[in-house]
Amino acid sequence: MERRELIRWLVATAGLQSLNALGAADLIALGRDVHRRPLHRAISPRVERTVAVAAERILPGATEANVGAFIEKMLADWHTDAEREWFVGGLADLDTRCRARAQHDFVDCSEADQVAVLTALDDEVFAAGAKDHWFARLKYLTVYGYCTSEVGMRALHLYPAPWRYDGCAPV
Repeated sequence: MERRELIRWLVATAGLQSLNALGAADLIALGRDVHRRPLHRAISPRVERTVAVAAERILPGATEANVGAFIEKMLADWHTDAEREWFVGGLADLDTRCRARAQHDFVDCSEADQVAVLTALDDEVFAAGAKDHWFARLKYLTVYGYCTSEVGMRALHLYPAPWRYDGCAPV
């Protein structure tokens, strides 16, 4: 699957409603731009740590691609206050599930426990077909952030991005 197809699929399956109108090239350009923006705190450092660890468990390499900061920038710039609260409230579910399983918050659990909790949550969300679930949004933003980062593009052998070629352009 090519990067553009992957991003189109992400938008179609669990994308942000405001991004649905953008074409694949615009989505890629937006993602790359978000990576370059300065970070404005939209969530607490503890929540950002939870997001970063969860993103790494969802997609190994997400930490190196700085996906946690990407997600925070998306929450600050592309989500309303209500959507941000909904997302952060959902993250509390990770802590609840981890405390029930291993008596620790998500970030303090072993990697095996974190993966087990995320896998169970993913199975539940997938079985319910819940595209508007906070976890579906986390997965979407993780993959979107990774695929539009330099680290992700290099891993997918898509970096540097090809230049535009107009074969029939006037001289």
